[in-house]
Amino acid sequence: MKGTVATKNIQGKKRTPDYCHRCGGLMVAELSADTGTVEWHCVTCGERVDQVILAHRQYQEAREEGEQLFAGSGRSRLN
Repeated sequence: MKGTVATKNIQGKKRTPDYCHRCGGLMVAELSADTGTVEWHCVTCGERVDQVILAHRQYQEAREEGEQLFAGSGRSRLN
């Protein structure tokens, strides 16, 4: 599970980190004093994840999965 973030639904709307992608520790929600938005903090290693980081990681995972599907069809990469 290295490099990924486990997520869970909260009230069926937003997806939030459940476990840290670095160490597998518990992620807790915290209000960022800088931006006023919610970010997640690992209680074990200190990793911080906000909505931008989470969206980028999910995009990367989807892109890698798509490239693996196209690799079998003779196309090497997605545009």
